[in-house]
Amino acid sequence: MKRRSVLVVLGSAATGWPLVARAQQRDRVRRLGFLLPYIQTDPQAQARVSAFTAALQERGWTDGRNVRFEFRYTEGQPNRLPALAADLAQRNVDVILTAGTESTDAARKATKAIPIVMAAVGDPIAAGFIASLARPGGNITGASLLATELTAKRLQLLKEILPALTRLAVLWSGANASVIQKLKQIQAAAPQFGVQLHAFELRVPDDLDKAFESAVQFGAQAVMTTEDAIQITHRARVVELGKRHMMPVASEFGEFAQAGTLMSFGPSILDQFRYAASYVDKLFKGARPSDLPVEQATRFELIVNLKTAKALGLTIPPSVLSRADEVIQ
Repeated sequence: MKRRSVLVVLGSAATGWPLVARAQQRDRVRRLGFLLPYIQTDPQAQARVSAFTAALQERGWTDGRNVRFEFRYTEGQPNRLPALAADLAQRNVDVILTAGTESTDAARKATKAIPIVMAAVGDPIAAGFIASLARPGGNITGASLLATELTAKRLQLLKEILPALTRLAVLWSGANASVIQKLKQIQAAAPQFGVQLHAFELRVPDDLDKAFESAVQFGAQAVMTTEDAIQITHRARVVELGKRHMMPVASEFGEFAQAGTLMSFGPSILDQFRYAASYVDKLFKGARPSDLPVEQATRFELIVNLKTAKALGLTIPPSVLSRADEVIQ
């Protein structure tokens, strides 16, 4: 073979190898880890996952074809999050999807290298997950509720329903940075509505019974939730205890009102998981999490449960009903 021919062959190979490598990169099966503080059989958990996977499939990613899902559920035990996060990190998945502040915190502590896409985190800046919404930095990006400032609005709505409200019990968790911010917002807003607060910290699910007993002793006329992993997983218990003690419960997420609390006002959680799919898509295609601005919630829902109101002997003012996005009869 002549020298010129050799150079042509080598040049063709050198040009072709990167193309082959890029093709292999595009064609390889991605691995997506789900770190979820839910019970797998919970219908609301399934709805959130379905909203995400449907949005991801719309972008061309199908489980078993070009992406493989690895699910990790806490099954009602939030203390399992660190171990589950460490397991996903050890398996070196391509991206980890988290839900809420606690699972995002666990993933952050487990890896600084694997991209993390968060959904339904109340305040990722206050939690220390990102530097700013526009420039998150690090390995975390995704969708934020940024709903802590809505807490005062929720208290205002509750006061409209219960004009005589002067004592309010609040369920909260010191392990959740977003919940701590929500509690601070309630504490700041309460005086302007003439409301005294009784904050009860939840550490384990069994604390829910103690919390309502403590609320009764305080003379609380209503209870407000702050949506941490315990409250979300055990929302049916929250509803049951509210009914047992004839205590109206005001919540943030719509799934609480649908389960039987008096009302809810907050961002659409299913939207959060749909947003998250767009981030996973971009990361799979080579984007860096530090370059993807965090998206804030833009749609907020007021849901009123008239069935619960009737059971509690309450009448919902027309001014509230007229603003409701959904009224449960």
